[in-house]
Amino acid sequence: MERTIKVSERVYLALQRQATRSRKPMKTLVENWLKQHLDLESYPELEWREGPGGWRVGIKGTAIDVYTVVGYSNAGPSPEEIASELLPQLSLEQTRAALGYYAEYPDEVDRILAEGEAEAVKAHLYRSLGPAGYRRLTSLSGQPRTIREARARYDEDGEGTDEHD
Repeated sequence: MERTIKVSERVYLALQRQATRSRKPMKTLVENWLKQHLDLESYPELEWREGPGGWRVGIKGTAIDVYTVVGYSNAGPSPEEIASELLPQLSLEQTRAALGYYAEYPDEVDRILAEGEAEAVKAHLYRSLGPAGYRRLTSLSGQPRTIREARARYDEDGEGTDEHD
């Protein structure tokens, strides 16, 4: 049985952008997100938050997200080492909650980690080579997404310029 829910225009447009970006039907995207959001009730240490790259699962009371903890974990340290040495602002419970979320949603977290790495490399190349060098090397025209989004946020604040390539 299908049901209809109403959302604001702003939320609808954000969902549309995310559906386009992820190449998933909006219905599938919304259903998955709602399920994950409801499932997050199992992790009281975590919360959803909107950031420059979209919605992410973060650790309450910190600026750290699950993906950062997972990135450290993938490099080899134990949860105890992450909490005591690498991210001492986190408790062991918060670190374990982040890793528990990853265990439940590995595809989502791995996808976001991979996208972040690829975008970081593109942004580094663009900044290092400049627009023309980046275009020659990658055959991509325009700026990498992370730079475009950062510039758009800056421009929205009324502090940016119109100098775009």
